[in-house]
Amino acid sequence: MEMKDAKLYGGIGAILQLVGPFVPSIGFILALVGLVLVFLAVKTISEKSGDEGIFNNYLKAFIAQILGIIIFVGIIVATIGTAILKGGMGKLANPMEFMSLIGTILLGFIILWIFYTVAGYFKKKSYELIAQYTGTDMFKTAGLLFFIGAILIILGIGVLIILIAEILEIVAFFSLPETSESAPVSA
Repeated sequence: MEMKDAKLYGGIGAILQLVGPFVPSIGFILALVGLVLVFLAVKTISEKSGDEGIFNNYLKAFIAQILGIIIFVGIIVATIGTAILKGGMGKLANPMEFMSLIGTILLGFIILWIFYTVAGYFKKKSYELIAQYTGTDMFKTAGLLFFIGAILIILGIGVLIILIAEILEIVAFFSLPETSESAPVSA
């Protein structure tokens, strides 16, 4: 695969990831296809540069996000399941039971936020390396905004920052050079 393929796959993949959640019925599939295309693009850039850190950091970001979501969903399911097993949702009329439920859900959100912030950090590192190799500084900006957005998502403003980062990610991929500057380092 060549750099022009990475440019095309990354750009189209980033677009699909951005618009996927807004498309009824098939949105999840579009976002998943977009994710795969971006992974292919990042892997290609990593191979062309000879720097495995590009792909490894992107993979760490992905794993951190998935782990955060799995743990969060696990906490929510366990919390609601426990509340139902303890006597149904009617017991939540007790203020102590209700506060316990809310506290556990809040803990789940905090854990998700921590994992999302770690993911933002690794995505930033990956995109900094891509910018360094390709000369496409838009990756550096997008990576920084992903990280800042992940930190501030707990305040709500992070969602807007991440949206801007996703748009810049699209621009960055389509701004990649058609050919690589240097050959990959062989192992």
